[in-house]
Amino acid sequence: MKLYPPLMVLIGLLVQLGIAFGGPVQPLLSAVWQYAGVALMLLSFLTILLLARKFGRTETTILPDGDPSHLMEDGLFAYSRNPIYVAMALLLTGSGLATGQIWGLGVVPVFIFWVQIVWIAKEEENMEREFGQLYRNYKDRVRRWI
Repeated sequence: MKLYPPLMVLIGLLVQLGIAFGGPVQPLLSAVWQYAGVALMLLSFLTILLLARKFGRTETTILPDGDPSHLMEDGLFAYSRNPIYVAMALLLTGSGLATGQIWGLGVVPVFIFWVQIVWIAKEEENMEREFGQLYRNYKDRVRRWI
């Protein structure tokens, strides 16, 4: 079974919930941080949905192991080669804040490392194979994350 990025996020959310509600530790963050976390989660989720829609409109694959047919360089892709992964990391950041447990934020760097090793390296190989110099030029202009 492949652990696609949305499943990786779901696992991260479950770990955060386990940390927040499975232990005897009371929330450490104030309600302001928790509300900010909820807002960040909503903004991140909306961003993911809009970017997924963009993949559909351009008729290219959103699957990280799929064969790309279009190189997206505009919108958020002008600032990050992986804006969906950035949004997923921010979603996990928001959920960590929303639970009130600062320890749940430890999931975020684990997700970033995991997605980098498992998916981004493969995606970049596919993009370079498909688009060649055009993709290498894009890589030179735009950072991987932010």
